Amino acid sequence: MNYKVVIAIISVIGVYALGNYYIGTRIYKGLASNFSINSVLYWSIFWLIAIAYIITMILGNYISGKIFDVFNLIGAYWLAILFYLIILFPLIDLVALINRRYSFIPTDIGRYNVSSLVSLVVTIAMVFIVVYGTWNGRHSYVKSYDINIDKKIDGLDELNVVMVSDIHLGNLIDGKRAKTMVQEINILKPDIVLFAGDIVDTEVKPFLKGSMAEEFRNIKSTYGTYAALGNHDIMRGDDDIITEELNKYGVTVLRDDVKAINDKFYVVGRDDISINRAKRKRKSLEGILANIDKSKPILLIDHTPSSLEDGVKNHIDLQVSGHTHKGQFFPNNLITSRIFEVDYGYLKKNDMNVVVSSGYGTWGPPIRLGSRSEIVNMRIKFNE
Repeated sequence: MNYKVVIAIISVIGVYALGNYYIGTRIYKGLASNFSINSVLYWSIFWLIAIAYIITMILGNYISGKIFDVFNLIGAYWLAILFYLIILFPLIDLVALINRRYSFIPTDIGRYNVSSLVSLVVTIAMVFIVVYGTWNGRHSYVKSYDINIDKKIDGLDELNVVMVSDIHLGNLIDGKRAKTMVQEINILKPDIVLFAGDIVDTEVKPFLKGSMAEEFRNIKSTYGTYAALGNHDIMRGDDDIITEELNKYGVTVLRDDVKAINDKFYVVGRDDISINRAKRKRKSLEGILANIDKSKPILLIDHTPSSLEDGVKNHIDLQVSGHTHKGQFFPNNLITSRIFEVDYGYLKKNDMNVVVSSGYGTWGPPIRLGSRSEIVNMRIKFNE
């Protein structure tokens, strides 16, 4: 293993441990000021929760069961709580530090202690984040776009395209959610369905054991269902297994490949760019499109919206992507919007249309704040 990777891993673990220790200490002091707390028991439970998600990520392909799933869920929710407490507690500590010098906040308000009131407000905020965020993450809506492509297809003036990205099927998002998704897709009566990667949430065992891919065979469309792989589909080296399972149930997985659809238009699927860090390099877009008729419309599925110039140079008419989750929960969207030219929504780049979805599922904490779970519906009109 590259020493830089080792250093990066150690650094991440160190930062995560320090962050948890800081939050754990703050929670302990708050509880100890009002209750009698056994410190050994408290810290044992705290660190078990803090490392729960990491443990389940490592062991997900080897262990399963209800207890394991609950452990995984607790660990996932803790990541969200930790994230927001890391933001809130330093702000509270900063205000308290300034107040010690200038005394602009009283110790008590009426018969209530200010410190206890702050603790109550923080607790209510965390409950809201968990409850509302979970509801918001599990209830999708349809995001619609009207798109014009300046090419003409004989006998086809309009194409109804449904696109879904980032389902993350696994321990937290199961076959029931996949069934609901398929029903929501079929209501839209698509001509073609495109899956823009991260169909599986890293560990392939729950996906296979739950026979989750079976739901995909119930998708109804005129021209079929096509998919490209995302970073989570690839990162554990199970991409061939996932491809075979999806193909078995009617999803054509395009791996650096192009498919002519009824000799009217093309669908292209690229392996996610993350595969360049794994066992092989993905093909160039020029190589994939070398033998096609570029006067016909070309629809590209590329999970990460980071190679837009490739699409422009190769006369792609529509690129669909996901990956960003629109940050999934605020304020992460402020970061993704700076990393990507378009981290969510629609972009017209020269003659290429780009649509980036916030995704259907979630990674890590099964919550969404500041983003919504969605299915994308694109009405494409062809006008030469």
